[in-house]
Amino acid sequence: MKQKLIDNNSNELIIFLSGWGCDDIQFKNMQSSKDILICWDYTSPEFNFNYNDYKTYYLIAYSAGVFMAGLIQDKLPKTELRIAINGNPLLTDEYFGIPKHIRQIFKDLNLDNYMDFRKRYLVFDNNELEFFNKNASERTFESCLDEINKLEDYATNNNKILNFDHAILSDNDKIFTPSHQQEYFKGKFKLLKNSAHNVFYYFRNFDDIISF
Repeated sequence: MKQKLIDNNSNELIIFLSGWGCDDIQFKNMQSSKDILICWDYTSPEFNFNYNDYKTYYLIAYSAGVFMAGLIQDKLPKTELRIAINGNPLLTDEYFGIPKHIRQIFKDLNLDNYMDFRKRYLVFDNNELEFFNKNASERTFESCLDEINKLEDYATNNNKILNFDHAILSDNDKIFTPSHQQEYFKGKFKLLKNSAHNVFYYFRNFDDIISF
């Protein structure tokens, strides 16, 4: 697992577990008054970080990061708040997770169909698409394919689930089925209307996510 610490000279830390195919470049617009540890690329589940400099922690997990939070929970500190965004601990479950036909779409991505995939599955409208393209991941398709295969392996052999304080769910998510997500997080989700899987047009910084 790759990690990057954004040091804002704070004694509070946001641990951000990003989604499949993401990297730190994709979230360069996201700021905070707190320090931020951005994590991505789950081809390896290894997670190590020195928490000595902080007194308060927040966990924000997006998409596949919601599943990964369970996998590495023994290495996470006690958090003030745990927020799941458009993801589920049961990553490959046909009902609550990412359906098999969607995972196959991930595996079939190439230079010819990637732009159409972004528009159809990740964003809500053309304004979001333009914003997404300006902040797109720079990872290769090969890296992303390796990652989705590893995630499926982890999910097959892992039953560790981390509970979240609340979830932020989009009403137009094409990766996870919105009604199934609302059922899983019943009683503790907040719904984003007119929103697709990627919510980082709606939220311009991590502090807004925490206070939402």
